[in-house]
Amino acid sequence: MRSPRNRFESACRIGVFALLGWLLGGSIIRTHARRVESIANDADLAQHLAAITRESGRPTVHLNAALAPDAWAVDWLAALAHSGASVTWTGKPPAVAMSAEAMVGPAQRVRINVAAAAGAIARVRDEASDIDSVKVKEFGAAIVAPRVIGNVSAVVSGQPVTTPAVQSAAAHRVLVVGSADWEEKFIVSALEEAGWQVDARFAVAPGVNVLQGDTAVLDTSRFAAAVIVDSSANTIASALERFVRSGGGVILAGSAPLTRTLSALAAGTSGARTRPATQAAQAVDTARLGSTGFYPVAQLRPGALVLERRARGVSIAARRLRAGRVLQIGYDDSCRWRMAGAPGSERAHREWWSRAVSSVAYIPSPAPPVAKVASSAPLAYLIDRLGPPRAAPPERGGGTDPRLIAALMMILLLAEWTSRRLRGVR
Repeated sequence: MRSPRNRFESACRIGVFALLGWLLGGSIIRTHARRVESIANDADLAQHLAAITRESGRPTVHLNAALAPDAWAVDWLAALAHSGASVTWTGKPPAVAMSAEAMVGPAQRVRINVAAAAGAIARVRDEASDIDSVKVKEFGAAIVAPRVIGNVSAVVSGQPVTTPAVQSAAAHRVLVVGSADWEEKFIVSALEEAGWQVDARFAVAPGVNVLQGDTAVLDTSRFAAAVIVDSSANTIASALERFVRSGGGVILAGSAPLTRTLSALAAGTSGARTRPATQAAQAVDTARLGSTGFYPVAQLRPGALVLERRARGVSIAARRLRAGRVLQIGYDDSCRWRMAGAPGSERAHREWWSRAVSSVAYIPSPAPPVAKVASSAPLAYLIDRLGPPRAAPPERGGGTDPRLIAALMMILLLAEWTSRRLRGVR
C-alpha cells in the first residue's frame, strides 16, 4: 500500500506536468486581454479617440451617447471598427431630422422642415442670426424664412442638427388669359403685387385682344405658368397642352374647363355653378368661402387629387400631365373676396393666388444641394455607421504570467525532491 508521502510526490509530479501543458497550450493559443475603453460624447471626445487610436493592438471601445456625436466622431469610430477594433454604443439620442428647400415664387423664400418627437422645441438659425423657434406637432414642424444665409442649423431636445444652404428658386413669367373683366384684372393685380412678372392677353371682342407683354410664344423658356380664367383661351388649347407636357404649370379657373378644347387638360369635369352663400364681409379666413361662387369638379380623372372640398362639391383639384401640373380652380369671381371688406382680405387674396401659381410653376433651378445624413439626421447616421445600440462586451484578463507558472513548477519539483530526500531516496 502506498504511503501518504508517495502520494504527495506523485501529486507534485502530476502538477508539474499539468503546469507544463498549460504553459505549452498558452503559447499556442493566446488569450488576449480585453479592456473596454468607455468614452462619452463630451468636449474631450477628440482626445479620447486620439489616445485610443495610438494604443497598440485592437482596442475595445464603447460609446455612451446621450446625444448623437458629430459626423467626424462617428466616422472615426467607424474607421476603428473597420481596422479590427470592437466598437459598440448605447444611449437614447433624440431622433431628429431637418431639411431646407427653396419655395417657388418671386419672394424666393425657404421652408425649413423639422421632424422630431411631438412636443419638442426646435430653435432654428442660419449662419447670420436666429431665425425662429417652433414647437413640433404630430407631423413635424415647418418654418418659412424670407432668406437664409449659409447653412441652417437647429437644436432640438439638446441635439444639434444641420442642413446645407439652399439656392432660392427664381421663377419665369406668368401668362394670364381671359376676357377683359374684373376677375382677370384682380388676378393680374394680385400676382404683380406678390412679385410675379405677368404677361396678359384679354379678349375685348371676337378676334380683338389687349396684350400686356409678349404672349406670342408659350414655352417653359419664358413662362413658368399660365392662368386661364375662361373659355377665351380655346384658341391656344394645343399650345397649352404642349406647354404643360413639357413641364409648365396651368391653372384652369372658373368656366375654362367647360370648353371642349380645354376640358382635356382639366383634373375633372365641371358641374353647374353654385352661387355664393352671402355677400357680407366676413373674417379673412372664411371670406373666400362665403363671398365667391364656384364650378364644382363633378368627376375626377384617374390620378387627380382633391385639394379643397366644400359642402356643395369639390372646389379645387389637381392632376399631373407628363412633366407638368394642372390645377383646376372652380372659383370664377375671387375678386369678390378681395372686395368683401374683411380686414386683410386684399393681402389674403394676393397670397392665395401667389400660392396657387407657385404650386404648379415650372422652375428651371439648379439641382438643390443633397443634404448629408451625417448632419441632417445624426441618429440615423450613427445607426447606419455603427449599427444599432448594444451593451459593451465584458472585460477579461490576458492569461497567467508564464513566470508565475515556471515558479510553481520549481516549487513542486523542489517539494518532491525534498520529500524523497527525507525518506532516503535519491
